[in-house]
Amino acid sequence: MMSSAVQPPGDVVQPPGDIVQPPGDVVQPSENAVRPCGERTVVAVIGAGTIGLGWIALFLDRGLRVRVNSRRPDAERVVREGLAVFAPTLPGGAADVGVLMEHVEFEPDMARAVRGAAVVQENAPDDLALKQELFRTVEQAAPAEALLLSSTSKLLPDDMGALMAEPGRVVVGHPFNPPHVVPLVEVVGGRHTPAALIDEVTAFYRAVGKVPVVVRKPVPRFVANRLQSALLRESVHLVQEGVVTMAELDAVVTQSIGLRWATVGPFEAFHLGGGEGGLRRWLGGVAPGLERAWRAPAVPALTPDAVEALGAEADRTFGTDYAALSRARDEKQNAVLDALARIDARPESLREDETMEPQPQPQPQPPSRQTPPPQQGEPHVVDFWFDPLCPFAWITSRWITEVAGKAPVTVRWHAMSLALLNSGKDMPEARRTMLDLYWGPVRVLAAARAAHGDAVTGPLYTAMGSRFHAPGGIFEPVRTAPAEEFRAAMIEGLGRTRPGIEAALAETGLPAGLIDAMDDDRWDDELRASHARVPSDGLGQELIGVPTISVDGGAGQFGPVLTEIPRGERAVRLWEAFRTLAGDPAFFELKQSTGRTEPLTH
Repeated sequence: MMSSAVQPPGDVVQPPGDIVQPPGDVVQPSENAVRPCGERTVVAVIGAGTIGLGWIALFLDRGLRVRVNSRRPDAERVVREGLAVFAPTLPGGAADVGVLMEHVEFEPDMARAVRGAAVVQENAPDDLALKQELFRTVEQAAPAEALLLSSTSKLLPDDMGALMAEPGRVVVGHPFNPPHVVPLVEVVGGRHTPAALIDEVTAFYRAVGKVPVVVRKPVPRFVANRLQSALLRESVHLVQEGVVTMAELDAVVTQSIGLRWATVGPFEAFHLGGGEGGLRRWLGGVAPGLERAWRAPAVPALTPDAVEALGAEADRTFGTDYAALSRARDEKQNAVLDALARIDARPESLREDETMEPQPQPQPQPPSRQTPPPQQGEPHVVDFWFDPLCPFAWITSRWITEVAGKAPVTVRWHAMSLALLNSGKDMPEARRTMLDLYWGPVRVLAAARAAHGDAVTGPLYTAMGSRFHAPGGIFEPVRTAPAEEFRAAMIEGLGRTRPGIEAALAETGLPAGLIDAMDDDRWDDELRASHARVPSDGLGQELIGVPTISVDGGAGQFGPVLTEIPRGERAVRLWEAFRTLAGDPAFFELKQSTGRTEPLTH
């Protein structure tokens, strides 16, 4: 019930089970990273402060090579420590800092740092004279076609480029902090900036996962900071006047307009607030009072005493562990973005039963096969790819579940479709008929994950697998059928999976409407994305079977293929042996014959 592992030419061995990938016709892992300017494009990042570190993390996550220019003598340490903070919340998934650092260069000389770079993203302090000298140096040393981008939060491109031969080359790419999490980047050109250059800049930012918004007229502090400043002004006033505490004001925002603004902006919110008359009705009803409030805004005084009082209250309210606060913020923002992306991808016709349209997933950075162990006290992370109909994947999954109960192991579950792996292959009609019945369960898993997140995959797989493979399950007659009746028995069993899946959905509390995904091929792209998420070591290793396991982000390994479920200490010993082999870069393949003709799945 699985595909074969990669075979050396001329050495094809059929594993236990029934569905085998033909030799030489393999599924290639997808490109794991966006490459907006070519293979391993070099981006020069000037400055390694908070914003610079966020850009460095994002560019590395998207498959680029980063050359860091910083005057700090300890720049390498600063970047390494910054990546350690940012790595868990990278868009492509948690990454190993050592692997990321392999793609970072450090060059203290600015001219040498930008030489040969396709993109320059500068993050120097917002000092106009400093920026002018900086861009004069960059223009002289960087390639003529390089994008020259500034993270400034308030300076205009015409002013920064005043000493350049071509001042129109400077374009503002102002991120919101932290750049590797918050999608927005404000793109601002100057009077002499060609429209084609703005298009090129926005295309680059989109390619690395940002959402660029072009500011059509250059205004100081651009758009987002002006909005944020208006809210901060009123917030400071309310706290200083004793209307609310700082914690209470933050609760007002996060529990009301903050939630609303994550889904609709202020104009759409008030358009909805006007009911049938929309924004026109809302503004017409409140305009007189609103105009009076706008004419007399509260302007708080930020004297040194006021700043100290506000700072002290912030310390008491939120604490001063800024690294922990940043991690918590980034994790929550990523969760919001993931949830919104799933909702935005739903087709309108399926929203009533909470079923979602599949969406493309960002691909992680390719890891080395030899991955470092987790930090002391942290569990090993096992990513496990399975097809719920494969009995050998079921056996291995029950083994790793047993291990997780006895050793520091966390398992993350991912669907892998045998029907997809074998689609388009020449095979006997009877086998093709059987394969066509394999689509249903994995499509339901894909739909459930898209609508309800990764956490439902493991419980739903267990609920399905128990009904398929446990004693008295749907496929028990298949294991006892004579060889000449095996295929007919298998097809008959596959035709009876729907009631088992319906029962599994009910057991896990998932919507019954997800069963409709069985016959909906729109979920096949979601399955392709799940296949592509298997880490590759970049050495031409091709993935073609279930089960597939990745340990601590290392390259995916086909197997182990087991014929019974190891329990207790035996399970742990096998885990330690497997982990040792899977992590050794010299390990290629281990096979042996088995005396058991059918898997013992319980």
